[in-house]
Amino acid sequence: MAPSEQSNAEELMSAYLDHELDAKESEEFEAMLASSPEAKEELDDLRQMLQLVSTLPEVEAPPDFYDKVARKIRRRKILEGDLPVFVTLPFQVISVIVVLAIAVVYTMIHLDADPAARLEKDPSAKVKAPEEASAAGEAAEAAEAGEASAGEGSAPQP
Repeated sequence: MAPSEQSNAEELMSAYLDHELDAKESEEFEAMLASSPEAKEELDDLRQMLQLVSTLPEVEAPPDFYDKVARKIRRRKILEGDLPVFVTLPFQVISVIVVLAIAVVYTMIHLDADPAARLEKDPSAKVKAPEEASAAGEAAEAAEAGEASAGEGSAPQP
């Protein structure tokens, strides 16, 4: 028997045992059973299995059964890549926050390295302009040179 025929036969047997076939389908199925001892044996096996299952006690599902099943379904969807928008949105927000935090830290580091920026942060800090700094440096060197030459020619005064 081909797989599709076997599947169809199993569905017919199940429907027959559940009394879901109409009169015409039921007659056709019974005619098939009469002509096929294998199908009749399979139907008897299915009938016995259903009787055994019906004798089993009913078991109540645990209280957290629904939550566990829902969690497993969500986990499978995530692994398959079917993420709903409400799940991906927090990751997008977190990504933006991380990028902004990196930008703020980078800016703060470079503000501390820039002397003009330090003056803006702390107005009491004195920052000399490059021209003033070079002029002041030359004046200090000249003053030191003048003191050194004056100190050689004159005697220390009491």
